[in-house]
Amino acid sequence: MVSNQKIIAILRGITTDDAVLHIGCLLEHGINRVEITTNSPGWETSLQQVRQRFGSDVQLGVGTVTTSDQVQRCFAAAVDFILTPNLNPKIIALAKKHELIICAGVFTPGEIFTAVDMGVDVVKIFPACALPRNYPQLIKGPLSQPVSFSAVGGVEVGNAAEFLRYYDSVGLGSALYKPGQRVADTAARCKLLL
Repeated sequence: MVSNQKIIAILRGITTDDAVLHIGCLLEHGINRVEITTNSPGWETSLQQVRQRFGSDVQLGVGTVTTSDQVQRCFAAAVDFILTPNLNPKIIALAKKHELIICAGVFTPGEIFTAVDMGVDVVKIFPACALPRNYPQLIKGPLSQPVSFSAVGGVEVGNAAEFLRYYDSVGLGSALYKPGQRVADTAARCKLLL
């Protein structure tokens, strides 16, 4: 069994027509942290529609943030958090300036230490499947301050609980949602986490 409060649903490629329907399904199954990626068609319109429909019931984030312009657009859309695929000092500094919660993509110990020094809120280990599951436990000891670890990349419905033994959260992408899938399929995948 997995605590749905520790899941971030990654909706990569979702359309504006599908966003409200699938996020409604996720909320019904207790998953309220949702990431819509910038490489999804009409992602800003999706954010607007989701926020209008669900308000603060959903913690709404934007993933695959790679440019300053995207950070500005996320701030204008009043999202709750942003996620980057890599460690980009310029993006992190701008996100912090706008007081956005930032989850930065890292892999190596050096990147983790740099991210912590830059003040990121969450270090997103990506791809997490390429490292031992207890990787955060090995790194946390020498860190100068506490930081949350999120596992993304290779996390599946069947192994999420194992990752959560060591990580504070997990990002579920194609294991939970694939572009064009039916809402019933999203519901079925959510039920497998219970």
